[in-house]
Amino acid sequence: MTVSHRYKSFDGAANPANVGSQQREDDIEDAKLTAFEGGYQAGWEDAIKAQGDNNDRLTADFVQNFEDISFTYHEAYAKLSESMKPILSQLITKLLPEVAQKSLGPQILDQMTALMELESGAKIEIAVAPDKLDVVEQLLIGKVSVPFKVTAESALTGGQVYLRAGQSEREINLDAVLDGVSAAIEAFFHTTETENDNG
Repeated sequence: MTVSHRYKSFDGAANPANVGSQQREDDIEDAKLTAFEGGYQAGWEDAIKAQGDNNDRLTADFVQNFEDISFTYHEAYAKLSESMKPILSQLITKLLPEVAQKSLGPQILDQMTALMELESGAKIEIAVAPDKLDVVEQLLIGKVSVPFKVTAESALTGGQVYLRAGQSEREINLDAVLDGVSAAIEAFFHTTETENDNG
């Protein structure tokens, strides 16, 4: 495509007879150039619009997929929580109390050692629930060299033990620990159920 028709010719041998045909050729060239520029501009605008439409579609798809994933996650989380509740309930009511009772002896020994450091030479009194009297005595016989006496106090529960020596006293309260674990698990399930009902 030539643009020479836009500039004045300085070659004095121009043929007047060709001026009209040259003018038509110049007009045709101008029309072609205008059409080309118009087409190019229209194509560019179409490409920008198509890119924008594509970006909008991709964004909408991403948002929808994210919402679907989020819903699926919450649904799976709710089902998992629901299925875990009976297992954790059994854990709290059966397994943890057994484990706690098995740990009672070592805990009493630890507290006795701490008391002996504070009250050297004092006899240690170990107060337990009446139904734990024989169990605790059996746990300690042959394992403790310091003088001790196990007494029954009806106000205590099976998971409570008080150790006293001189002016010092220590408490072991497995029931409070188990109650705390149980309350935490109940609170977790209550929160989960509330979120599922609201969501």
